[in-house]
Amino acid sequence: MSHNKIKIGTAEPNRTSQLNIDINDLNNVNVSSATANQILTYNGTNWANGSVEGGLVFAGEGATQNYSGSSASGVTTSDDIEFYASSPVNNLSATITSSSNWISSITLPAGTYKLQAVAGLELSASSGLLEYRWHDGTSLLGATGNCGYTDDRVGNPCIAIVSPGSSTTYTVRITTSTSVTALASQGARHAERGYILIEKVL
Repeated sequence: MSHNKIKIGTAEPNRTSQLNIDINDLNNVNVSSATANQILTYNGTNWANGSVEGGLVFAGEGATQNYSGSSASGVTTSDDIEFYASSPVNNLSATITSSSNWISSITLPAGTYKLQAVAGLELSASSGLLEYRWHDGTSLLGATGNCGYTDDRVGNPCIAIVSPGSSTTYTVRITTSTSVTALASQGARHAERGYILIEKVL
């Protein structure tokens, strides 16, 4: 009586020709100490297990907090905007700099990221305009976001794709400010409608 002698890696067929194959039996897969939620990625030679590298930072919970209570230096051109979050999500190992839950900057480790922010500072006239962009301490980055006088004009985000080679600090900087309500008179619109979302790009 003959038996099937075909093998895959170290797996041999049983008497009914069934094979129980382990992933390491494949000739270009090298799995070592696998843990839950890991994925296979190609390293140029073999497929190997590793952790998912994605993650995000999110700050913006719709809180009723007046922007006048932030530690922002102002609400005019070249001032940085702060964002309110009592419990920001942070699974990127980012360093979040804040005072009284008002976030002034976020420092990211090396990697590639999509940065997005929406600001909702209040304006004192219907012709007013607030424009803002991401800033890395040296340069303005990406597309301009803006908001207008009415609540339905809050929501046009500034967006940038960045690939810092080392730890880099980012802020959201005002680039145009026309009829923006003075800092001391700013209400809760920004905390209620503003947010930061940073996503690591795989």
